[in-house]
Amino acid sequence: MYVESEVFQVEAGECMFLPKGKPHAFIIESPEICMLVLITPGGFMNAVNEMAAPAEKLEIPRDDALTYSTANLEETMRIFEKYGVRLLGQEEIAHKMSAFPISPGM
Repeated sequence: MYVESEVFQVEAGECMFLPKGKPHAFIIESPEICMLVLITPGGFMNAVNEMAAPAEKLEIPRDDALTYSTANLEETMRIFEKYGVRLLGQEEIAHKMSAFPISPGM
């Protein structure tokens, strides 16, 4: 877990508080994860609901499917900002979360 300039290792059964207004991120290193997430207020979920679309078929997407990591995030960022959630750009991540491992050209 990354919260501003701090880095935390979170193990199974532990919890983490990610405060509003402080940049935060996480990297999942396990091939499988079960998470219980409480998000309040609901701005984040309102943004996700606005972008949601029903699955076209009941199968795992192909490797070439459009995903969060391959999409143009400008529209995503606009929708999130509408609900009070701000996503950081690459330069902001490098500046505000210097310990976060960001790859060049990301």
